[in-house]
Amino acid sequence: MRITGLGHAGLRLDTAAGSVLVDPWTTPAHLGAWTPFPDNADLDWTSLADVDLLFVSSVAPDHLDLELLERHVRTDTPVLLPDLPLPELRDRLAGIGFTRFVETRSGEVTDVGGLRVVVPTLTRPTDGPSGTAMLWLSDGGATVLVQGDAQPRDLALVRALGPVDVHLLQVVPAGWSPMAYELPEAARRAIADDLRAHAFLTARRYVSELGAAHVVPTGGPPAFREEALAHLNRIGTDSGSTHVHPAEFRDWMADRGYDHVRLLPPGATLDLRDPGVPTGTAPDPAAELAEQRRRRPAWTPLPAGDVDLPAELRDWLEPLLARAPGVAAGIGAAVRLTAADAERDDVDLLLDFAGRVVRGYDGEKVRYELTVDRAVLEHLVAVRETDWVHSLFLSGRLSIRRIGRENELVALFLGNLDPARLDRLEAWVTHRAAGGEDVTVDGWTFQRLCPHQQADLTAVGSVADGVLTCGVHGWEWRLSDGACLTVRGMDIRSRPATPPLD
Repeated sequence: MRITGLGHAGLRLDTAAGSVLVDPWTTPAHLGAWTPFPDNADLDWTSLADVDLLFVSSVAPDHLDLELLERHVRTDTPVLLPDLPLPELRDRLAGIGFTRFVETRSGEVTDVGGLRVVVPTLTRPTDGPSGTAMLWLSDGGATVLVQGDAQPRDLALVRALGPVDVHLLQVVPAGWSPMAYELPEAARRAIADDLRAHAFLTARRYVSELGAAHVVPTGGPPAFREEALAHLNRIGTDSGSTHVHPAEFRDWMADRGYDHVRLLPPGATLDLRDPGVPTGTAPDPAAELAEQRRRRPAWTPLPAGDVDLPAELRDWLEPLLARAPGVAAGIGAAVRLTAADAERDDVDLLLDFAGRVVRGYDGEKVRYELTVDRAVLEHLVAVRETDWVHSLFLSGRLSIRRIGRENELVALFLGNLDPARLDRLEAWVTHRAAGGEDVTVDGWTFQRLCPHQQADLTAVGSVADGVLTCGVHGWEWRLSDGACLTVRGMDIRSRPATPPLD
C-alpha cells in the first residue's frame, strides 16, 4: 500500500484492491480566509484524482472542495458515503453530478471490490456540520485508519477490527478560540498553549490506544494569506494560535520516546513496502505566505446592494429562535451583533435568545458581543449562509468580547441556521440535559454522561479536591453544586454521596 499526502487532510491511498481519494482540498475556504499550507495547487491533480473511490469525511469546506471535485474527479467515481444524520454530503455531491454512492453503516464492514472498508461516524452537533466520519480500510496486506479531525471517546471499535499499520489523525481540530476573542496577547497565548497541550495529550492517547506501526499527523495549519489576517498564522512557538504544523506534534512525540511519527507534505509518499521515507520538513512560513499572496487573490464579499440588515435578520432568525426553545433557554441572554462600517455607519443589533427576537441594541449590558465588518455580514445574509462557524468564525473576520465563561450554544446556534440542522441541535440539547443515570465516585454522586459530548464520566473522568474533570477535553465541575468551571450552561447534577449531618 502507498499513501500520498495531498496537503491539509487530503490523501490518496493506493491499495492492492484499488485507489481511494480522501478529502482533497485546494480552493480557499471559510470566506476565502484559509488556503492549504504548504500550497498544493501545483500538484498533478489530473493524475492524483483519477481514482477508483472517493471518500469525503464531512461537509466542512476544507474537506469537501466541490470546485476541485467538479474539475478533476470523474462523476461516475463511486463515493464511499458515511452514515451521517443529514443528507447534506450526498446532496452536495449529487448536485455537481456524482451518481454512484456506496452506502455504509457506521461500524459495519463493507466490501468494495475486495477492499474491506469501515466508516465509523460521529454525529453530535459538536462533531461539526452534519457530523464527521473516519475511514478504516484493509486490502489484505495492510490496514489504515484515517481518523481525520474526528474526536471519538475512544478507538475501541477500530481496535476490535485488528491491528492497524498506519494511523492518520488531525492533532488539533479546526478552531476559532481564543484567536477570535479580544484579549491581552499574553492571555491569548496562555489559553492557546493550554488548548494545544490538551490536544497533544488527547492525540497521544489515541496513538497509544491504537498502537499503529506508523503515525501520520494531518491537517493544518491553514495559511491566512491576507495581511489583515496574518496575525492568525502560527509562526514560531509563542503564537496565540491553536493551529499547529504537524512537525510540532512529531517533535513533541519524539521528545517522549515515540519515533514512529512521520510527515506527509503535499506530494510525499509513504510506501509500506519500503517505509523508510524522509519525514519531510516545513517550508519557510514567511516565503510560503508571500507566494500565496502573490498567486491567490484576496476574498471579497458580494456587493452590498440595498440590504436591510435588521429586517433580513429578523425574518431569517426569529423563526429559528422560536423553533429551538431548548437552545434559546440554554443561552438565555442577548448577544450583541455589530456590523461595523466607518463610511456607512454601524448596524447594532441584539439577538435576544430569552425573548426569541432580533431587535436594535439600546445600550443594554450584555455578556457576548460579536463585531464583524458590515459588508461581510451583508454577504452572509445575502447568501443565507447557514453555518457561521465554518464561514465567519473560522475565517477570523470577526472579533468577540465576552464576560465570564464561554457558552458553546452561542456558536452552535449560529452554526446551524437551517431547520434540519437546528432540529438536530435542539434534540441533542434536550437529550444531554438528562445526563444519564447517577453514579457514585469517591464520595460524590453525579450524572454519568458529560454534557459536552456524552462521554462516560466513570470511564474518562477523575475526581480530586471536590472537582470532577472530564479526560476527553479537560472540562471541570465543582461537585458541591454541579457548576461547570469551564463553560457556562454546562452544569451537571451532583451532590455528596452521603448527605451532611445537621
